[in-house]
Amino acid sequence: MPFDERDWAAFLSRELGSPVRVRFGRARTRVLEARPLDENGLEIRMSAFFGDAAPPVRDAVVRWLRSGRRARRAAALLDQFIAETLEKLPPRPARTVRIRPRGKHHDLADLARELVSTNSAPANPERWPRITWGRRARSRARRSLQLGCYVSEEGLIRIHSALDSDWVPSWFVRYVLFHELLHVDLPPVRTAGGRTLHHGPEFRRRERQYPDYRRALAWQEENLPDLLRAARGLPPRRARKTVRPLVDPLASRGTPRQAVLFSEPPGPP
Repeated sequence: MPFDERDWAAFLSRELGSPVRVRFGRARTRVLEARPLDENGLEIRMSAFFGDAAPPVRDAVVRWLRSGRRARRAAALLDQFIAETLEKLPPRPARTVRIRPRGKHHDLADLARELVSTNSAPANPERWPRITWGRRARSRARRSLQLGCYVSEEGLIRIHSALDSDWVPSWFVRYVLFHELLHVDLPPVRTAGGRTLHHGPEFRRRERQYPDYRRALAWQEENLPDLLRAARGLPPRRARKTVRPLVDPLASRGTPRQAVLFSEPPGPP
């Protein structure tokens, strides 16, 4: 018997001991997401195919919500369920996507050509997907933000419109584009434990070789609050001047720091 949104909400509220609201969707990349609803509750967004999940998968969702990736068996079971279910789904109907590489402040096509001209392109340009800015829609993101997304089924890379701001340096946008193009060259792999690995050792090794990698990580950590504000349609915390490049655009500068801006679809975050 299908487990609908209300069934999921009641089940998770009971197991977690706090209010949970569940919404079904049609996503095939970010198929399971959790965000704070208020101080004591959660909002869960999951693809509608979770309505057919067996009890072990439901229990795995509970363990993942409690412990994240530390619940390794639960995460592996969820990855396996998601991968097997996605393979069975019929292909999506073709849809028209407006390709808009030229933004108000940054031109993604120009930045892509810079990657090629400096021999920094992570994949053969003949294999590149279409590249476009994402739609300008206000986000409710509070702590993290997916700045880029490669959708292999659509042959498309989307860059978040929050980056199309005059205070965001072009070399940082180019780094985000490099990261997504690296996914084209290094698609996800399945580990022996059944986990889908999107940023494996080879991916990390090649990403670290990018000349602006260290500077980009430092910049995104420092400016994450303003990027989150831009995604919500708000101005930055303080007045900013238009960024103008004063050095070699691919010069390596800065200090490596932890980043939280990229998500790993498909599968639980």
